[in-house]
Amino acid sequence: MSGVQSVDRAFSLLGAVAARPAGLTELARRVDLPLSTASRLLATLEQIGAVERVNELGIFRIGPVVLTLASSADSSRSLKAVARPELEFLMRQMQEAAGLSVAAGYTMHYLDQVDSEQAVQVQDWVNTRLAMHLVSSGLVVLANWPTKAVDNFLDGQLETPTANTIHEPGAIRERLESVRADGFAWTMEELAPGINSVAAPIFSVMGDVVGAIHLHGPAFRFPQGEAQKFEEAVVGAAGRVAQAIGLGPATPDVSSEGGVTESETPGTPEDVAEAGP
Repeated sequence: MSGVQSVDRAFSLLGAVAARPAGLTELARRVDLPLSTASRLLATLEQIGAVERVNELGIFRIGPVVLTLASSADSSRSLKAVARPELEFLMRQMQEAAGLSVAAGYTMHYLDQVDSEQAVQVQDWVNTRLAMHLVSSGLVVLANWPTKAVDNFLDGQLETPTANTIHEPGAIRERLESVRADGFAWTMEELAPGINSVAAPIFSVMGDVVGAIHLHGPAFRFPQGEAQKFEEAVVGAAGRVAQAIGLGPATPDVSSEGGVTESETPGTPEDVAEAGP
């Protein structure tokens, strides 16, 4: 293998990991490399800190070296920088905390949050990682992952921090089907008592889900009979963020029932798997 070819293949793997963390077999399949070649390149990338492994899952995700390089790039092109004005607008519009998160292994990593101006606020989750089935942002990401990736997640031990937490694999699969059809997800006091949340996915032009925009607030006032208003707001914000950073198509329309219309739905997990990173 030539040096140029090695670099090209290494960057292909980095792109696949950045699009969606996964194990060796899945990453090799996405970039059409033999397992032995992908394993050797990932080992090198891991050694230099470009990727890191979630040991208990065997999942590769972007490592500290790449994150450091990304932080030094033009901030106007970063997802966090582009999303910030939308989060601020969303908070002012809805008067609840607005946040941005991305998948990190089988958790959601909270990158940014704009707190509500109301007297009673929720916790700031920035730099926190939370299990995907516990939070609305995790559900919208899972709903748009390939079936095999979802199965791998559900095969693990699922936390149940509250009595409302939905943790049975069959129930979660049914829920993900509804989330995928609706284009958004709600969680009602499933992460912690007294906190509700709604989220919508941010899609790339290839159909991969690259993050989520969410609103969350105290259960006593959120959503208080106005769920559709909040659903439309997060779906719109996620679509505008994708457009602004050059990731996705125009903001999907929201039907009168609150869901994304069928013609605009960004694709099933099988579609995403075929499209690749």
